[in-house]
This record gives sequence, C-alpha cells and structure tokens, in this order.
Amino acid sequence: MKKEVIKPCPFCGSLRVSLCRTNSNACWIRCDKCGADAPSNPFRKKAITIWNRRPKTNGVAIITLDDEKEKR
Repeated sequence: MKKEVIKPCPFCGSLRVSLCRTNSNACWIRCDKCGADAPSNPFRKKAITIWNRRPKTNGVAIITLDDEKEKR
C-alpha cells in the first residue's frame, strides 16, 4: 500500500503539518506553524489530496496585503 505524503505548508513552507480529525469523521490538514488549514473531507486520503493540491502562495504578497490594510 502506497503511503500518502503530506506536502509542506503552501503558505509558510513549514514541514510541521498535522492530519486533524473530529468525531464526525471530518479530516483536514493544518500547519502547526502558521495555522493555515484546508477544507475538511470525510476521507483521509481526500483530505491529504486537497492539501497537496493547494497552490503555493508568495508570503511577501500576504505581508503586503496586511500592510496595505493597516494604512487605511
């Protein structure tokens, strides 16, 4: 059986990511460093796929948007 690999956080690049679950069979991936998370799914493999397919984000753009909000 092939083991699913959880990719690093697309926002901060951290390798510290966790598979989270609830009692209602919801699974999702969350970054332990920046707190980013992906939408939940009842299936573990699908939750990992959703996380792994998220586009990478340029962290500088996120900081710039926050800075522009503060100027208003």
